[in-house]
Amino acid sequence: MKVEILGCSGGMGLGQQTTCYRINEHTLLDAGSGLGNLPQKELLKIETIFITHSHLDHICFLPLLIDNLFEFIKKPIQVYALPEALDTLQEHIFNWKIWPDFSTLPNATNPVVNFNPVKIGEKITVKGISYTPFPVEHIVPTCGYHLQSDTGKSLAFTGDTTYGEQVVKTINQLGQLDVLMTECAFPDRLFELGKVSKHLTPTMVEDLINNLEQPPREIWLSHLKPSQQLEIRSELEKLDLKATRLKVLEPCTHFQV
Repeated sequence: MKVEILGCSGGMGLGQQTTCYRINEHTLLDAGSGLGNLPQKELLKIETIFITHSHLDHICFLPLLIDNLFEFIKKPIQVYALPEALDTLQEHIFNWKIWPDFSTLPNATNPVVNFNPVKIGEKITVKGISYTPFPVEHIVPTCGYHLQSDTGKSLAFTGDTTYGEQVVKTINQLGQLDVLMTECAFPDRLFELGKVSKHLTPTMVEDLINNLEQPPREIWLSHLKPSQQLEIRSELEKLDLKATRLKVLEPCTHFQV
């Protein structure tokens, strides 16, 4: 599977776009401002979007995407997320006050978008890749997605999470991963802020990886806060990770898993 890094920052600024990844040509993981790196002809290919949680940096370009494609959409874009995240989107974004409710346009029986609730552990297959939601630990209801291709490759995307025994247990249950794609939002001097806001720091990343029964072959990190990214990168370089290659993601790059 091809994984395209459209946005991977924990904030904004020149060259800094928030979380959005494209899987092959037709599917997105989250819809942050990184989605704006796709030209119109590529946006037209998007058919399915998996949302980890309702925070703005992960959904801010979802309303704009649907608006942009409105007249060209031949069949509904399928948006998948936890029920709590969908409720938040529909109550606070697609509510006719912030943005139109595109799940009822052009009419309720023929909408341009369908909002589909996911269940933890229930597999959804899209174009030869299965997406299975798994629980993580964040400040709002959040799930990660375990991707498995029909060629046997395996990638887990945690979305935003902190470190904890349950998170380790859940990732262990996924089995051997080719890639674990997770976050590292703060430097270690903001460890307490990381705990309160339920994000990771380099030390937490080290604890997470070294407590996994089967360390992933690669770990990809995103969501670094722009004002602290040099500090975070310096701390990441000093980590002692067993049998795992660490990569800090950059926008407008892609990888084959």
